[in-house]
Amino acid sequence: MTHLAQLFTPMTIGRMRIQNRIMMPGMSAGMMLDGDAEATPEMIAYYIERARTRPGLMAIGASSVVPASAPRKMPLALDHDRHIPSLAKLVDAVHQYDTKFGIQLFDGGVQAGDRVQLSPSGVPAMAAAVLDARERPVIKTLSIGDIARVVLDFAAAAKRCQAAGFDFVEIHAGHGYLISAFLTPYFNRRTDRYGGGLENRWRFLVEILRAVKAAVGDKTAVGVKINGDDFLVKDGWTLPDSCALAPVLQAEGADYLSITAGVMGGTRLTVPPLYEKQGCFVELAEAVKKVVSIPVATIGRIKNPVMANDLVLQGKVDIVCMGRAMIADSEIVDKARRGEFDDIRLCLADCRGCIDQEMRSIKRGSPGQVSCVVNPRMQRESVCIDIEGASKDHPRKILVVGAGLAGLEAARRTAFSGHQVTLCESRNWIGGQIRFAAMIPGRREIGDMLPWYERQLAKHRVEVRLNTTADEAMLLKLAPDVVFVATGSVPQVPQNMLDSVARAEKINMLMIDDMLEQGTLPGNTILVIGGDQIGLQAADYLSEGDRRVYVAESHSHFAQKLAANDRWYLVGRTIEKNVRRFKDVRNIEIDTDETVYVVTDKGKEMLPGVDTIVFASERRSNRSLAEIAKAKGFETYIVGDASDVVSEDSGTIFSNIAQAYDVARRI
Repeated sequence: MTHLAQLFTPMTIGRMRIQNRIMMPGMSAGMMLDGDAEATPEMIAYYIERARTRPGLMAIGASSVVPASAPRKMPLALDHDRHIPSLAKLVDAVHQYDTKFGIQLFDGGVQAGDRVQLSPSGVPAMAAAVLDARERPVIKTLSIGDIARVVLDFAAAAKRCQAAGFDFVEIHAGHGYLISAFLTPYFNRRTDRYGGGLENRWRFLVEILRAVKAAVGDKTAVGVKINGDDFLVKDGWTLPDSCALAPVLQAEGADYLSITAGVMGGTRLTVPPLYEKQGCFVELAEAVKKVVSIPVATIGRIKNPVMANDLVLQGKVDIVCMGRAMIADSEIVDKARRGEFDDIRLCLADCRGCIDQEMRSIKRGSPGQVSCVVNPRMQRESVCIDIEGASKDHPRKILVVGAGLAGLEAARRTAFSGHQVTLCESRNWIGGQIRFAAMIPGRREIGDMLPWYERQLAKHRVEVRLNTTADEAMLLKLAPDVVFVATGSVPQVPQNMLDSVARAEKINMLMIDDMLEQGTLPGNTILVIGGDQIGLQAADYLSEGDRRVYVAESHSHFAQKLAANDRWYLVGRTIEKNVRRFKDVRNIEIDTDETVYVVTDKGKEMLPGVDTIVFASERRSNRSLAEIAKAKGFETYIVGDASDVVSEDSGTIFSNIAQAYDVARRI
């Protein structure tokens, strides 16, 4: 037992005894389903890997209880008895381990991807529909009779889950889904007994809870997940509302409450990126806990088990949900139990691999590959079987050139297999562009992966050579069996600006990498060339200190390589700081007086007083060493930015780690 005594203290929920206070909360399983929205071997492998570390509770995410209006492949379906055998197979696999396994019951309402979306009053989703724009959904306002049928659907689904062997079910009444919409005045504009005052708006949820409890009795625990706050500008569900509802749910038989927050289109997101503080929704759960005696769980950017333990120790909550933390490191519970905190691969809250990939799949209307920025095995556990030391009896000599993320992952993974690995880096530090990314306001946590990589390299005995530039002589001297070229990319001046740059003498011209690495002080009025992930982050960085900043992006959207959740906050920050953004930019002109103009399809506009131009758009892969290595006959692989920095999904943390991992595991 570690010093995390509170976190690993057993407790009782209803008649269910759990061994610790860590919960892997319900997250979407839609990407691991077959054509009939049933569990696949990939889904079973995903849950087994996390169950074997024995969290107190685990749950499958939002699973649909209402029969679909048309055939669908996601989310997981609970609307017919034919699904029970598939669910039972999954439950039996998880129950090999000492953890309690549950499932969320929900209907997505207007937040779902169904062609017919259920609603209390016919009000559409606040944010852009997740369905393909070519096929708009039909929003069906529920009649009194419809409401009664949906209540029965929840009860029937709970009964099927009990038959499959689940230890608990959780009624999902948050995030703007159907039940949440009944609670929220913005969506619920009914004038009958299900609308108006608080008691009328929560009637639907109470009836569902009663029906579910009646269906499963005391043998299966029943939890309820509610928003602590919708975070809407007006007419939202608020924390005082939650504190009024919570005792009612306890009186109606809820065995625990899980407090979440947010609605799609609100002022804060349901899946918070790294711009939100760690534990961003704890205060909501803490307030609810004061008005009930049943256990209360919190969620929202809790990635450190020490923090989780403190929340329980301080009496703020009873259970801590660590969802994305368990995606990033499936062994986090065991590592916390053993006190191996430095060995935990922390979630970055980058959102690119998980929620962003999920939303893209929902738009397509079919399951797709959801993964994790720092854990490329996520949802491939059944096929990516990593065995430490698998090649130790026949090790190969590996040379990895470049210690950015792709190089670090290539070195780590090949050394993990038991190969003899040398990692060379021309700078006196590892991390490449991640060091620069961590300098951007609100993005310091991006650098959290670097200490982990340093420890993994030491653990697996990688020889790290800093201040070392690899060349032909080194290749011949080391004579490696395999060479990984992970030398990254460098920014460059767009071709159409070369003449203007050559003429300008008074305007300071800076490359983004050089500016960040050398700490160069820019001027007071700055034009950033490029508005994708690097350029827009650079604008956020440069706009600190009341500088005037312009951004010129050649495409029609900004920061497209960032996850939507991440991008939403970043764009908002630039708006708050009065960064002027131009999209669809065709050219930048600098006249003989060194006055700068931005040219779009709408015309030409002068940018007065520009004294600095920062180039943060086009990049060129740096792969010259690969040609030398290949010419000399070495088995050579190019990974990361050195391989591709141009295509749509290239140049991101997600793509660089995943590509390096996939190549390295085959060595």
